[in-house]
Amino acid sequence: MAKRKQILKAGLDTDISLIGISCHLKSYHLSFAMDNALGFGFWRIDDFEVPAHVDEAALCYPFLIYEDTEFQNQGCLGGNHHPQGKLLPSLRQVDFFLMGRDPIEQVIISTILQKIRSIPQVLAAYEIDPSKTKDVNLLLEEMELHLLVAGKVHPKE
Repeated sequence: MAKRKQILKAGLDTDISLIGISCHLKSYHLSFAMDNALGFGFWRIDDFEVPAHVDEAALCYPFLIYEDTEFQNQGCLGGNHHPQGKLLPSLRQVDFFLMGRDPIEQVIISTILQKIRSIPQVLAAYEIDPSKTKDVNLLLEEMELHLLVAGKVHPKE
């Protein structure tokens, strides 16, 4: 009898909104400025760790979460920059990602982008299409796992 091979393919969660932010601020300064501009109320959880090469320590990226009660959405602000490398090398110009767990209407995203861009230290902020970005599937899966392990996000019903 022939062996049967089963392959699990994880699909992209298209139910997210992703914004890239370029700035030279530390994560706590940016989150404070965004709290003032958007009123999200970020709080920090454990850093997002990515294994490095053999005999090197893991690369740690800052990770903050928020709950937006007005739009009933959860999300996170994650860092993309580490002195030894980017979390997503294909988006090397992005220093932080703002991810909304549920899709956000285009009008609201435009308002969020306008408020983020109004922060003086922010160089650029723009919407990212996850389906057209290399390696974003793996990043989103790892971020979701990180949030579940931290016990901060409940699985979608």
